[in-house]
Amino acid sequence: MVDSGKNSEKDSSLPKVFSKPFFKVDSKLAQYSGLGITLVVIILVFLWVGMWLDGKFQTGVLFTLILTFVGFAAGFYSFYLNVKKLSELDKKENPKYNKF
Repeated sequence: MVDSGKNSEKDSSLPKVFSKPFFKVDSKLAQYSGLGITLVVIILVFLWVGMWLDGKFQTGVLFTLILTFVGFAAGFYSFYLNVKKLSELDKKENPKYNKF
């Protein structure tokens, strides 16, 4: 069977088509929207660990309450650091951003 070369050209361009994103997302939009998701995930992980420890040691809701407050503190601290970092990057990229 003789290969005309057209099939091999299509096969080589197929990975290129699938490697490109279908739509373009602004990286800043993704970074800022990820902050809220990160905050919620941190709080839920601490809540789950607290509930698991309460079930394991039969302590009522002691660990759940303590670790939920720790999760809030850790989540908001992480949120603060990420917003600070992203705003500094925005200031460097656009000097007119937030003159004050």
